[in-house]
Amino acid sequence: MLDGTERVRMNVVMVVEDDPDVREATGLLLEDAGYEVLAAENTAQALSIVQARQDIDVIFTDVNLREDRNGIELAHEIKARGSRACFVVVSGDLGWSDTPLGEDMRFLAKPYGRRSLLEVVGEACSRARRP
Repeated sequence: MLDGTERVRMNVVMVVEDDPDVREATGLLLEDAGYEVLAAENTAQALSIVQARQDIDVIFTDVNLREDRNGIELAHEIKARGSRACFVVVSGDLGWSDTPLGEDMRFLAKPYGRRSLLEVVGEACSRARRP
């Protein structure tokens, strides 16, 4: 029971998406659902945020980031750096849906609706290791 002095920790979700409209819309849906949202437009920015924030529960990343590495490679790199986050990997190219993912990764096809977004992120939050 909260006595008014305790603070409930919000789940933290980082959205990695190079399309600014999709990044903003996804972030707004997550914020409206009560998540703290961090946004990154590319892998370099995502890696910088992960280095600064050890409290990220879920990393929600597009596969096709139009850079030197895709979202799945980014997820593996972040894990190799010791992150406790779980991952939601999204793509409109369903060919990625058959790609083997780690046990802490889930695939979500684009376009996704509010309900499926919140279900997969909520499930990922429940799997994230708490500090």
